Amino acid sequence: MDINDRLYVEIHPLTAGQIPHPHPVNEAHFDPGYIYKVLGMYNASETSECYMVLANPQRQIWFVPQRHLLAYGLIDSDELFLPYPRQNGHDENNRLANFRAPC
Repeated sequence: MDINDRLYVEIHPLTAGQIPHPHPVNEAHFDPGYIYKVLGMYNASETSECYMVLANPQRQIWFVPQRHLLAYGLIDSDELFLPYPRQNGHDENNRLANFRAPC
């Protein structure tokens, strides 16, 4: 399965039921104040879990279970992570209207 190279995700840790490991905040040190570029995907044949390959703010590479992630959007940037743009009253469909990736 191909992943769009512009896909960014937000960290949204699962808090109920069977929580998959690693926990993206407590164990992998991801900061929910950022959105993260998906670098790849891995699906272990022995489980039904899918893992997204992300780099945390310390630039460590982690395989994060997809159940801890939400799709944020498609962004033209080579940055591994970007500050989470604040809403400032804008609705969900317009959240990227004023977003600019760092140069």
